[in-house]
Amino acid sequence: MGIELDLLIDKYIDKYEIEETILSLGYEKSEYENTYYWFDYDYSSTRGCWFSFGYDIQHFVEGQEKLVKTSCGTSTKAGRSYYDFQKQIDTIKFLEDKFGGTVYRDEEEGDFENDLPKLSKTDIACGYAYLSFVRNLDMVEGLIEEVDLEKVKHYEELGIPPMFEKNYLRNNTLLPFFVSIMENFLKTFTYRYIETNEEAQNLIYKKKDRQLPYNVVKELINGEKNIIDIEIKEYSFQNFKSANKAFEKYIGIDLYKDILSHKISIDGQEKTLVSVLSEMIEFRHKLIHEAELNNTLDKSKMIGYYSSLKLLGDFFVKYLKEKRNIRIDLESEL
Repeated sequence: MGIELDLLIDKYIDKYEIEETILSLGYEKSEYENTYYWFDYDYSSTRGCWFSFGYDIQHFVEGQEKLVKTSCGTSTKAGRSYYDFQKQIDTIKFLEDKFGGTVYRDEEEGDFENDLPKLSKTDIACGYAYLSFVRNLDMVEGLIEEVDLEKVKHYEELGIPPMFEKNYLRNNTLLPFFVSIMENFLKTFTYRYIETNEEAQNLIYKKKDRQLPYNVVKELINGEKNIIDIEIKEYSFQNFKSANKAFEKYIGIDLYKDILSHKISIDGQEKTLVSVLSEMIEFRHKLIHEAELNNTLDKSKMIGYYSSLKLLGDFFVKYLKEKRNIRIDLESEL
């Protein structure tokens, strides 16, 4: 649910004075007339804050229509962070102190306070990684196809490529994207954690055995890459052993013990999460590097992999919140 805070002023304030003031508060012009946007890209914002103004605007205030000479409005959207809402409050109060007028929240006069949870930069940065993971999974869920495996196997027995079994081919081409979604989540989560934790960054700077090629040094000097970019490349995040080295060193999480060892139910069978995801990675490897299509990827099998990825995210959310006080499920926290 959005929140609107309006400052209604019974006199005309010069347009350029309003614009000069709002730009000094860190807002930027938007594509819309007399409309501006603020966003803190240093992992404080989640939705940002909008500001707009106009003249001779009709407002419905306390049950009555009122013509306002100068109307300044701020708005934040559902999912706003504490800092987004605080910027909204601070903006409207600053303008009130400077220009006078009366502040209304959703067309009602009164006090308001910021009671949103104060998420840390790590919460928000890693929360973005988790949010992308969830949204990617939501997109691929509807792409999973029904496959007649008996027909596929019959073609194979006859030595005929199953080129007309489109659903079978679609599931095979979808599988690598499943792995990419998982890999990107683990990699981006690690990157964002290091980026927002000085202690983790210092572990990189303390490495004494690092020799960088000249081209990498040039990229660092030119600002094309930073030291975290270089370090992250040392690990493969579709290889759990390699990914776990990064997680243990920089985040203090043992992926196997804390996340991947969980028991899950797939097609009525109890398995460990790591065994299901490792199988998925192995199938992806054969498909990409050996061009070997998998004749077991029916809808049930694919949903099993999809569900396992969802559970991977769920286990991350639960462990981080309970054991590390890191809140990455932004949609539920905000």
